[in-house]
Amino acid sequence: MEKSFVTTAAIGAAAGALIGAGAAVIVATERGERIRYQAMDAIEALRDNGPAINERGHALVEKSQEVTGVVKETLGAVKELKEESVSAARDVKSDVQDSLRTSGVGGKPTDGSAGSI
Repeated sequence: MEKSFVTTAAIGAAAGALIGAGAAVIVATERGERIRYQAMDAIEALRDNGPAINERGHALVEKSQEVTGVVKETLGAVKELKEESVSAARDVKSDVQDSLRTSGVGGKPTDGSAGSI
């Protein structure tokens, strides 16, 4: 009787393993098909929307090139304004220094006079 139980248990275990393996194959096949269908749906959506996405990408590139051009122009104008401001400041400084030298304010007169008393 004991031998019969072991044989029956072994047959049951083998049958269970086969049934489990079959179920795993069926479930895996279902999941694989589901994944395959999802991938095909994504590919189809990309195929349908791809041209519109591509067009938007090109429009974005054009707009970014326009913005880059405007930024470069603005930067050039700012640099030019800075150079003009520095030059004007140097001119004012030079004029003030010349004025101070000739008027005798802030130091000894440079024209040889005694200055104002």
